[in-house]
Amino acid sequence: MMKIGKLLVMFSLAMALLLFSNQEAQAGSAPIGVKWDNSILIQGQIGRVTILKDTALYKYEKGKLMTIKTLRKGNIYRVYYYKDQNGGVYGLGGGAFVKKSSSIKYETPSKTKRSQLARIVFFDEGDFLKLAKQGIMKGQPFSLKHDDLNDVYDHFGKTPSWEGYYEGGYGRQFRNYIYFTGWEDDPEFTAFMWANDGLTPLTPYIIKNTVGKPSWEGISEMDGHWMMYYYLGYYEVYFSFAGDNRSDLSGILLKRSYR
Repeated sequence: MMKIGKLLVMFSLAMALLLFSNQEAQAGSAPIGVKWDNSILIQGQIGRVTILKDTALYKYEKGKLMTIKTLRKGNIYRVYYYKDQNGGVYGLGGGAFVKKSSSIKYETPSKTKRSQLARIVFFDEGDFLKLAKQGIMKGQPFSLKHDDLNDVYDHFGKTPSWEGYYEGGYGRQFRNYIYFTGWEDDPEFTAFMWANDGLTPLTPYIIKNTVGKPSWEGISEMDGHWMMYYYLGYYEVYFSFAGDNRSDLSGILLKRSYR
């Protein structure tokens, strides 16, 4: 059972946006990806090479490999593709390659790392907000506008793991989602909520650089936690975090806008 209290606090925060401060986010720039030892695994990367002995970096000219520089022992480089040519070469980007040899060590990310990266890619810029503008929270098939609670029961085919009144609405939880209606016997949706499953850290910096710049972000005066808000016309999205502007995402609320 998820910590429903923590999730539902976010629903209250969405109703009290005017109580929040206007502090700007202060997060240092970094590649968008997943920490992999002392490097960052990013989208499009298939592995990495560690230079065990000084080795040549090549590029292709007229179908032949030409040395362009020497890579020094101890350095690590991202690999984006592999070609089964010239005994095997690893593409490091920008048309540069290293040969497969005992002078390098090639590694691929674990299944867990790939899953973590997939979660970050889930929040691709434009896609998430494009769906939210239609009343759809990416990752589930329901729309605030076109569907109702009956569709949720038909889809999951079971009773919710939690249900109850909160802040004037009635919520029902299925997996990582809570579906809100106005009251217990009302099938019409008022909001969707998603709880982070902890698959990978999703900081405000990552969300802002994948989803897009928010309409507002700042510290909640109610609990001191960071929040990001997106106004989408008929709908609003709130990203709530576990602490400050470097903390992990705790949940997302998509609700109808009553402006």
